[in-house]
Amino acid sequence: MTAPSSCPHTERKEGVCVVCGDCLHEVILNGACFLCGTTELDPVALSPKKSGLIAPEKLVRKK
Repeated sequence: MTAPSSCPHTERKEGVCVVCGDCLHEVILNGACFLCGTTELDPVALSPKKSGLIAPEKLVRKK
């Protein structure tokens, strides 16, 4: 669900890099990241995407 990070470090604690502080923004509450507090998040980019296809069984009329 998260965008790839530009942080080259591998050690993270709860999604936040222990070296440079880069955050994965995995927990969003009320428009802000729970882990780092930033509010500069794009809600459209972070929102889950719905599939554009409708399952064939949903297209059949019920009799």
